Amino acid sequence: MAGYDSIEELLDREEGASVHIECGREAVDRAVRHVHERYAGRRCAFFLETDKGFDRDSVRSYLSFFSRIAGGSVSARDAIAHFGLEHIASKQLKKLTPEQRAITNFARMSLFEPEVVFCERPLADVTPTARTVVLTWIGQVVEAGGTVITCGEPLREALLMPGTAFYEEDGRYLPAKTALGDSPEDVEYAGDEVHVFKVPARSGDATLLFDPREVDFIESVNRQNFASVRGELYPVQMTLDELADELERFGFFRCHRSYIVNVQKVAKVERFTRNSFNLTLSDAAQTSIPLAKGRAEEMRSRYGWK
Repeated sequence: MAGYDSIEELLDREEGASVHIECGREAVDRAVRHVHERYAGRRCAFFLETDKGFDRDSVRSYLSFFSRIAGGSVSARDAIAHFGLEHIASKQLKKLTPEQRAITNFARMSLFEPEVVFCERPLADVTPTARTVVLTWIGQVVEAGGTVITCGEPLREALLMPGTAFYEEDGRYLPAKTALGDSPEDVEYAGDEVHVFKVPARSGDATLLFDPREVDFIESVNRQNFASVRGELYPVQMTLDELADELERFGFFRCHRSYIVNVQKVAKVERFTRNSFNLTLSDAAQTSIPLAKGRAEEMRSRYGWK
């Protein structure tokens, strides 16, 4: 899958599939309009960051109102129980915490028994405990044959969703490849053995397995190692030595005691003083990474740089 030239093309070509898109504000707005048009004949439910409800309503009256509109088999009482809102059912919406407001909106969507769900940053305001409730409900929608589309979240959140994660880069929408492919550089044969490697990282209670080619660099900070993927840092339990050994065949280089860099992501090597070198990456932030003096000559020699 090579990616798509617009968010509309992505949604058209992936119609019926659950997709989760790291993108900016403008793209989110375009996606909302397109989903409204594309799925006009389906039961849809939307949750946007601007959905604040009616301040003077209680959670119970708010959900009762939408239950009457939905006219389905799920009652306000059912939604309150399912999402654990009994303790705030009488509370006014204006007094809810961001997390409580988010869960109330998921309860609202459930009243419509939707075939298509659109959410803007569904996990933005929820704690790990509430995240489980949200992800469980989203999983139930998908397992029932529904379509879930989320937009605007960072890639680490998109990867937690059932379906395919995409990210926006230079106006294109590319799939996040978290599994190794079948190209020669991805496997190492020794007789009948196949050696593969993914970078295991943590996000909340989940373990994410990244294709090494997605990783920009590994850094060690305060005795904790992190993998940088699309501008987000994910904790990694492996040591830098272990990671360096595994990642060398994927084009990574131990450029500093605290850094391993994906050489394919290096855009520029700069020398500021006799003993000071920096690597500038080709990521969106143009991240700078230190290159130790003792490693600079080896790097130049290994990769034929002058």
